[in-house]
Amino acid sequence: MLTSILVLTLNNLDQTMRCLHSIRTFTDSPYELIFVDNGSTDGTVTWLAQQPDVKLVANGSNRGFAAACNQAAAMASGDHVLLLNNDTIVSHRWLSVMLQCLHGDNRVGIVGPKSNFVLPMQKIPAPVGSEGEYHLFAQGFNRHNPALWQDIGALSGFCMLLRRSTWLALGGFDEAFGVGGYEDIDLGYRALKAGLFLRLAGDVIVYHEGNRSFDVNAIDIYAVAAANRRLFIRKWRFNPERLILNHDPAFLPDRYASPHPHHAPQAPQLPSGWYGLADNGCVYRIERGRKRPIHSYETFQRFSLSLERVGRCGNAILDGLPDGAPIDAANFPAGYPDVYIARDPGGGLYSVGYGIRNPFRDENAFRTLGLRFEETIPVAYEQIWSLGEGWPIQGNVWEEHELYDYLLYRGPDGGLYYSEGQRLRPIVWEATLARFGWSMDRAIHLPKPLFDRTPIGFPIA
Repeated sequence: MLTSILVLTLNNLDQTMRCLHSIRTFTDSPYELIFVDNGSTDGTVTWLAQQPDVKLVANGSNRGFAAACNQAAAMASGDHVLLLNNDTIVSHRWLSVMLQCLHGDNRVGIVGPKSNFVLPMQKIPAPVGSEGEYHLFAQGFNRHNPALWQDIGALSGFCMLLRRSTWLALGGFDEAFGVGGYEDIDLGYRALKAGLFLRLAGDVIVYHEGNRSFDVNAIDIYAVAAANRRLFIRKWRFNPERLILNHDPAFLPDRYASPHPHHAPQAPQLPSGWYGLADNGCVYRIERGRKRPIHSYETFQRFSLSLERVGRCGNAILDGLPDGAPIDAANFPAGYPDVYIARDPGGGLYSVGYGIRNPFRDENAFRTLGLRFEETIPVAYEQIWSLGEGWPIQGNVWEEHELYDYLLYRGPDGGLYYSEGQRLRPIVWEATLARFGWSMDRAIHLPKPLFDRTPIGFPIA
C-alpha cells in the first residue's frame, strides 16, 4: 500500500532539507512525495525542483495551509494521505508504526503521533533537544504497541495520517481557515461527527520544531489563531478547547451525553445547572440528570450560594433523580460544579467549564455575560493553574466565547430562554422560574445574530 506524504513549504529551506533527508532515511513503507510551496523566496522551489523523487506544486503566493494541503492531496495516488510540516524530522519505523495504528480498526479515521511540540494530549516530555537526541530516543520508542493507543477529540495537523478515501469523504480541509490554524481541529471534528475515531499513536514520536513558518515569514500567529478560533465557534458553536485540552468521551463515536454541544437532545429533559431544595432542607445541584448534594454548610458558603438561587422544587422533582457526586469545596476539582466562576487570591477571574479555565481579561466582558462578582468561588493559585487554560474572554464575548451555559436570556423576540448544551430552551411559563431558582431580572439580552444561529432546544415548562 502506497502512502502519499504531503509537505507544505514556505521558505525555511534548511528545515525542508532536514525533513526530506529524514523521510528518505527512515521511511520503511512505500511512499510518494508531494511538496506544495506557498511562495518561497529563499531558493526552496529551485532546490525542490531538482529532487527526482519529489512532485512539486509551486504557488506564486501564500494560498494558506488548508488550500495548499488540498492541492497536494488532489495529486495523491496513494492509498493513504499523510500531512507533514516541513519543520519536522521523522525517525525509525515512524510510518509503519502509524500505519499499524490506522489499520487496527476500520473505524479509525485519523492517526497522529506523539511529539515534543504539539497539542497537550499528544505531547511527550522526551529528551529530544537536538536531532541526535531525537533519533536516539526514537530508536527505542517507535515500536508497535497497541496498549499506548488512545482515542481523543483532536489531533494536530503537523503530522496526520488517514486513508485517502476518508480524506475524500470528509472533503479535505476547510479553506475558510486561510493561512492556518484550527483547520486540523475542524477536520478532526468532522471525522468524529461522521462516526470515525481520532487515534493517538502513542507508540511513535515525530520531532516538530514548531511555528517556524509563522516566525520566519513574520506572520502574526496570535491574530491568525484568534480569527480562525472565532470561525470555528461560529461553525460549531462551542470552544475548540473542549476538544484540544480536555478528554471528553462524549465527543467520541457511540457516546451520548445531554446536554452537550456534540449531541442534539433526544427528548425533553429536566434542565441542568441549577440548585434545588428538598423537603427535608437538603440542597442539591442538578447536573446532567443527577442530583449532587451540597456536602456541608461550609461548602454552601464557600461557593457563594444564597437561598435566592435555590429553587423550591421539593421532592416531587428530586426524588426521581439518581444521586451524583457531592458538591464539596474540599474536593477540587471533582467536588466543584461543571460550570462556575473562579476567583484567585489576587482577584483574577476565570470562567471554569468542563475542566477548562478561561481567564477574563476585562470587567466589561464579565458584566456583559451577566455574571456577578459576589457569586464567584475562591480558589487557590495551584488549583486554578492545574486546569487547562483556554482562550481569554475579552472584547466581543458573543464572538470570542461559546454561549455561556446555565444562564437566563431574553431573546430579541422578547421570549425568555435558558442556555444549555449550546442551545436555547424556551421558558414556557414565568411561574417556572421560581421552581429552578431563576429570576427574570437576571435575564441577559442576547444579540440577534447570535440568537439567529443558535439552535432552539426543548421548552422548559
